[in-house]
Amino acid sequence: MTQLAFLSPSEKRKFDAPPVFTKSQRPAYFAVTDDIRRTLSALRTATNKVGFLLQLGYFRHSGKFFAPSTFRPRDIKYLKEQLQITEHLDFSNYPSARVKQQRARILELLGWTTFDTDSAAYIARHVQLQAEQQIRPERIFAAAVDFCWQQRIEVPTHHQLASLITDSFNIVESAWLEQLENGLESGDCEALDAMLEATDGLPSLLGEAKTISQSRQAKGIKKNVKSCLAFGRYFAQFESAYTLLDLPEKATEYYATWVQKATLAQLKQFPNRWKRYLHLLAFIKHQYSLRQDVLMDTLLKSTQSAINAATNAEDRSDLQQRAAQKEAIHIVTKARKSAQHVLDEITTITRNESLFASERIAKIEQLLTDHEALQSDQVRETLQKSELFLEQQTDTAKTYDELEKRSVSLQLKVSPILKALEFDTTSSDANILAAVKYFQDTDGLLGKSAPLDFLSPKEQALFPEGETLRISLYKILLFKSVAMAVKAGKLNVRHSYRYRAIQDYLIPAEQWLRKRNYLLSMAGLQIFADGPAVLAELKETLDARYRDVNGRIRSGENEYLRFDKKGTAKVRTPETDFSEDGFVGQTLVDNGIVSVLQVLREISQICNFIACFKHLSPKHHKLKPSDDTVLAGILGKGCNIGIHKLSQISQGINQSTLKSTVNWCFSLKNIQAANTQLLQVMDKLPLSNAFQHEPGQLHTSSDGRKVNVAVDCLHANHSFKYFGKDKGVTLYTFIDERHALFHSTVISASEREAAYVIDGLMQNEVIKSDIHSTDTHGYTECIFAATHLIDTAFAPRLKKVGKQTLSSFSSKGVHQRRGDVILPGHTVNKKLILSHWDDILRFMATIKLRHSSASQLFKRLSSYANDHPLYKALKEFGRVIKTRFILTYFDDLELRQRIEKQLNKIELANRFSKAVFFDNNQEFQDGSLEDQEIATACKVLIQNAIVLWNALYLSQELLNTKDRDEHDEMLAAIKSGSLLTWQHVNMQGEYDFSRSATNDCTFDIGKIMALRVA
Repeated sequence: MTQLAFLSPSEKRKFDAPPVFTKSQRPAYFAVTDDIRRTLSALRTATNKVGFLLQLGYFRHSGKFFAPSTFRPRDIKYLKEQLQITEHLDFSNYPSARVKQQRARILELLGWTTFDTDSAAYIARHVQLQAEQQIRPERIFAAAVDFCWQQRIEVPTHHQLASLITDSFNIVESAWLEQLENGLESGDCEALDAMLEATDGLPSLLGEAKTISQSRQAKGIKKNVKSCLAFGRYFAQFESAYTLLDLPEKATEYYATWVQKATLAQLKQFPNRWKRYLHLLAFIKHQYSLRQDVLMDTLLKSTQSAINAATNAEDRSDLQQRAAQKEAIHIVTKARKSAQHVLDEITTITRNESLFASERIAKIEQLLTDHEALQSDQVRETLQKSELFLEQQTDTAKTYDELEKRSVSLQLKVSPILKALEFDTTSSDANILAAVKYFQDTDGLLGKSAPLDFLSPKEQALFPEGETLRISLYKILLFKSVAMAVKAGKLNVRHSYRYRAIQDYLIPAEQWLRKRNYLLSMAGLQIFADGPAVLAELKETLDARYRDVNGRIRSGENEYLRFDKKGTAKVRTPETDFSEDGFVGQTLVDNGIVSVLQVLREISQICNFIACFKHLSPKHHKLKPSDDTVLAGILGKGCNIGIHKLSQISQGINQSTLKSTVNWCFSLKNIQAANTQLLQVMDKLPLSNAFQHEPGQLHTSSDGRKVNVAVDCLHANHSFKYFGKDKGVTLYTFIDERHALFHSTVISASEREAAYVIDGLMQNEVIKSDIHSTDTHGYTECIFAATHLIDTAFAPRLKKVGKQTLSSFSSKGVHQRRGDVILPGHTVNKKLILSHWDDILRFMATIKLRHSSASQLFKRLSSYANDHPLYKALKEFGRVIKTRFILTYFDDLELRQRIEKQLNKIELANRFSKAVFFDNNQEFQDGSLEDQEIATACKVLIQNAIVLWNALYLSQELLNTKDRDEHDEMLAAIKSGSLLTWQHVNMQGEYDFSRSATNDCTFDIGKIMALRVA
């Protein structure tokens, strides 16, 4: 059986070879503790002692054992000197029994488990969970190694691990194929086969799959509804097969994407018909769910646009009527004052005891006669008109009239959508569901029995019993109610990626009950299993923070914190020494201008990121594109030039080959894998690591940049502030303090960035963030809770931080009595948190095990914000973590400066992004989210290549500087600047791929990696 490819030949050799220690590393890895000293004293021969220490040191570093024949001579020499051994040692015939015995002792001393049949099965279960999600094999390989370290299991050899992962992939797929073979009815098989031949079958569906309309015009909507119904018919036909085949979401998407990119001939060539059926079923399910989401997006946006238009029309009407409104108010006010004057006079006469009763009556009658004489018919008519006008201005019926005017045009768009959507009857509100079902059953032809229970009492009053139904008003109120219910989680789509009930995204409740401890272990959440213990520890640390911070305020040690007249805390942060260009930018410009193509070629020589652009299928190796074709695709997508245009303005590129390469090899996973190759080099580069404030603690940040979209795009939004009259999206990007861009995604410009923070922190296996910063848009209490549970300190820059409500486990009175200046405004509800602690753990395990993405969960959970207990509990827990951070923020000047500096880097990275994404007016030319994500990933790849090239060039300059003082001065100047500089890189012009790249590497990577920057 052919193994899947994980590592290159050189990487395999390195993985199975002992580590190469530096002079400074040997004392640490070969350190002798008391337990080890006792073990050494029991060993008689020098060979056994040195052999034991060699295996121990290598295991401490790699978590694995190596053959005695591979022991490093320099390590042997070092240990002989430490143990004062002079005799020659030969490990070529080291007894295997002795090796086995020593390995068992090392595992016992370090508390690890040997790699045996049981542990292999344990690792296999972990791998199979990831294989079910069709995660790339190389990522599973790295994750399996990490899992061994987490569970303290001896790391197996490359061959053992590769075999285990390959078997897992085959076992997972074989299980699905077996389910189909045993459970798929013959009629279903015939129907699937017929799809390949029928003109209205797969050939038609393949065409539909590649052209989802992004338009919100009636014509585009009609096209999307038609294709959704077509996929829906096939889905309903094979629904029993989907019940049988519980295919995970990621696996469904993987097989469906393959079908979408394939030709009909390629599908027919499958030698195993069950595998063809698996691909076809996944394709239908994926497309149906995708199109249900597209239709719901359209419904939400179209309905909101109609509501906004009605509101704006009402506002304009009010504005136009403002003069008349003022005149009417004046007339009514004058009449009221006149009437009040008469009433006051009557009161005075009535209370005048000096007058007889008859005199009082006479005076009052005269007063009323005089008043009536002033009230002509014209004055009365004017007053009545003014009162009627003002009543109309405050009448809510006007709002509904404006909605009703827009109903017909909205019906043309939304009615066919609502008929095509399939809602989940088990998790949706009964009233709105009944109204939708009535609408679907009557095909939108409403009668007097139309349900009204979904409407508010005020809205129900608009449809009096016995009167003719105002159909246009009813329909637009139905559309509005559907939109509101979907956003609130009260109406859920049955087959969807983004609009299901929150429970559908979590690990199934039955599975969680059966495997809770196992799942917590797999997710690395065991330390949080005991909720009361977690809260007790937080209570202790939070109380200590209150004492320390308030103590420093009372003693006057915190000179940067003051309080205004209202008692609001104001904190000042002096500027840092961060320079955006300075020495770094000038040095690189002085070196001369280099083309972006040259940069990519030279970086590929260092880390061979081009090899990551593999065919969609991990077992498919027929299409291996040339390096130049891949680079052309990266530039075409990442610089926003476009594939067609780039092939026209370049030399040495075949347009057909380029198009085929981009289609099959430019998946988001491949581009992210290529970025990972660059990040791995940057992670090890001494100069890059010199930018870390504290060794072993990595600070990251994220921020969004608004980008216009030039074509129809369903997830683009209007924002006059950013796009004027146009629409656009947000590019949300992550960077670490070493200038490595490790994640970027495209989101709607109207979405809160906070929902995507956890996605970015968990996306990359190279960058492990210890502290993460955002601006206020990236913060919520729930994100504070989630980052704490993934072991990352969240440190946002909060606007008006002094007005944030702080929390404490003790009451405000307790803090006042002990003299605290900074006081809590909220007492933590421990009962709420602990009653839903298991739900919080299940929620986080779902994220960490990648059962669902964090952004999916947070967006659906926040829609339930008013009443979902999990949301309330997570938010309450997050308040504790937020308070601990704010107290630290008030007290720690260095932390505040680090946050400012790190956020300056992401803002600079966003300007860098604009420079790379330069063509077509820096506007997306593709409307689909997938195409925008691919273009964004290519852009980030180019950015990282330039950053890495800058670091390598500057490292080379440092190596060439022999004078120590000059070296230190140059290093200090580099560290005070930024590697995010691009003025020396020519992005534009004609790209010449006809000239072969030199095989000689520009940079001496061996010497650069050994560069000393301390």
